[in-house]
Amino acid sequence: MENLHYSYVLIFVAICAIGVNFGFRLQFSKKLKLFLLTDSLILVIYLIWDFWAVSKGSWFFDPNQILGVMLLGKLPIEEVLFFIIVPMMSVITYLALTKLTGWSKYNYEGKKDSNDLL
Repeated sequence: MENLHYSYVLIFVAICAIGVNFGFRLQFSKKLKLFLLTDSLILVIYLIWDFWAVSKGSWFFDPNQILGVMLLGKLPIEEVLFFIIVPMMSVITYLALTKLTGWSKYNYEGKKDSNDLL
């Protein structure tokens, strides 16, 4: 069970993201393609950095707290999922806050509301 700690955190964050998405009726699925395209660029950069840091010995993943499914022999699958799920939750939180606070009524660079930015 200890090897599921990282997975439990990711599952919790994903459940929160789904709950916020439906709770605020954000319709994030309509923005999912753009999010995945944007996130994939960031994902590549961070995974290269992670791979370099692990290879150099500056960073490591406790084998007792991960599933053991490794990418390129060095990075656990949980790390890849982290760089997808956490940014998604950040975007969903931003969308929920704009909806909750009414910030979307302001004009950002000619857009009608901040949801148009995504």
